[in-house]
Amino acid sequence: RRDQARAMLERLIVVAPTAGEILEVHYRVGEYYTPSGPVGAQAEPLLVMGDTRTLRARIDIDERDVARLSTGAEVVVSADAFGERQFRGRVVQIARRMGRKNIRTDEPTERIDTKILEVVAELQDAAGVLIPGQRVMGYIMPADGQDEAARN
Repeated sequence: RRDQARAMLERLIVVAPTAGEILEVHYRVGEYYTPSGPVGAQAEPLLVMGDTRTLRARIDIDERDVARLSTGAEVVVSADAFGERQFRGRVVQIARRMGRKNIRTDEPTERIDTKILEVVAELQDAAGVLIPGQRVMGYIMPADGQDEAARN
């Protein structure tokens, strides 16, 4: 009986496949969870976790500024919640395909038919300050040496 109870307990213990921080818990202690949802349906995850030691920002770049991008370019992001504080980083990935613009501002001069290119920037010293999923405004220093930043 002891071995049977131990086997049952081991079957109920959830172990993360890698180290990380729990970002969202979908079920609480005592709630029933079925890892394999209905046939053909994807089950809701038990929780969401991630490695938050280094944060990344996804930045949409206007199609007019694509030629000035390069991997390794300097990036500065800011969030309204932190006022004038800026977080620096570097471009680590540039998408290989243009996409539709999904974020709109209220500026009357904004073009809504513009295509964008997604850029991923790895931020320095943002872990523990910025929150995963938080919106930021990003500035990428252009590769052609001009003084103005590509803003998005």
